[in-house]
Amino acid sequence: MVNTNNSIKKIDTKKIIVIITGVIIFTLFLFVLFDMNFETSVNLLEKSSSMSKYVEIMSETHIFPVYLESQYFDAYLTKSDYDTGNEISPIIPYDGVRVVLNEFVPQEIIDDLKPNPGTVVIYPIFTSAAYQEPGFYTYFRGDCDESCVTDVSFDRFKFEYTSSGMTAQILYNVGYAFLTDIEVDQNPELLKNYDTVILLHNEYVTKKAFDAISSHPNLIFLSPNALYAEIDVNYDDNTMTLIRGHQYPDTSIANGFNYEIEEEFHHYEYDNQCFEWEFIEIENGFHLNCYPDGVLHKNLDILLKMKEL
Repeated sequence: MVNTNNSIKKIDTKKIIVIITGVIIFTLFLFVLFDMNFETSVNLLEKSSSMSKYVEIMSETHIFPVYLESQYFDAYLTKSDYDTGNEISPIIPYDGVRVVLNEFVPQEIIDDLKPNPGTVVIYPIFTSAAYQEPGFYTYFRGDCDESCVTDVSFDRFKFEYTSSGMTAQILYNVGYAFLTDIEVDQNPELLKNYDTVILLHNEYVTKKAFDAISSHPNLIFLSPNALYAEIDVNYDDNTMTLIRGHQYPDTSIANGFNYEIEEEFHHYEYDNQCFEWEFIEIENGFHLNCYPDGVLHKNLDILLKMKEL
């Protein structure tokens, strides 16, 4: 005789297992879907302080391919930028663009672009954070009081045009070593380990970082308007406050450090086409005479020339 009670128990157990499995799969699906739309709100500084981790996080948020006028690089947007039809122009989309080497780039090209030994790039986290809304530029536009330049969080930032986002990724993809401006501020002695220091749009820096960077014997400014304004940093809550520069606290103040090199090259910030680009020699290095972030992906001659300096 068949034991119907045991059969029912076996059937019920199977049903329970199927239901539980289905719930787990559905939960994982929701997690992936949520993560795809999480975009750039992830707190990068809580994840890691390394450039490699920042780039890795972008691979999770910028997953929608978009045309980029380049034979060497592919580009990806966040879902919100992709859905709104933002195009890649010299002024890149709201969430920035993820740039990667495409699979067809010959190895000899990559080898030609690799950095010289002893070279490091400083990524401008503070500057990226300053451009977020509400922030420094909300104040500069007159849309906010001084609370927008006081205790502004740098926990969240993006690889945007305003912080040399594409330039940084291109350099990273071809093998350049990176420090962040946070690391330089916390340990200025790090720069003594490098023969050449490359600056991006490091517009906002602390006095400690300014002193360490500006005194380095071999600088390459790959962007005008670097070392422009002084900030103070509170690492207890990861906030920064504008101290001096960018017409603050007085409209007569431009460069907050009275830095002659930045003052001499400041006007080149507005040349984002780089049709007549060149590196101009300065007392302790070289300075590019345009803002290359929107064109570097299709003009790698700039990087090849930079290696010769």
